[in-house]
Amino acid sequence: MKYGLTRRPERFLDSFFDDDFFTGFSYGKNVDIYQAGENYVVEVDLPGFKKEEINLEFKGDILTITANKADTEEKEERNYFYKARRCQSFTRQIRFSEIDGDNIGANFEDGVLNVTLPIIKHEETISKIEVK
Repeated sequence: MKYGLTRRPERFLDSFFDDDFFTGFSYGKNVDIYQAGENYVVEVDLPGFKKEEINLEFKGDILTITANKADTEEKEERNYFYKARRCQSFTRQIRFSEIDGDNIGANFEDGVLNVTLPIIKHEETISKIEVK
């Protein structure tokens, strides 16, 4: 047995998804989501993509991030032993509540997409309740 019985489950998944069939499949290792002050921030590693290849959409309460790259350049005939850079795609949908959809901002620099989602502020109200 290659790894033994004490192998961690994450390593099992890593080795399972490290197969040619799953090369375009992403299972969450390149996305961070956190709250910074009055905003949620989503950081996504998208190395090799250009800003023009990234599409963001916020509909209802779902942020959809997609990036698509297709190798359409005509290249001289090459004798490849292995070719895996022909097409890349990324899709991620994240559900948020209480977001100001009109003021979402995004920045893409050095292969990292940074999306800032402002949280809608609710005034805290205190109501006196009469006991009957």
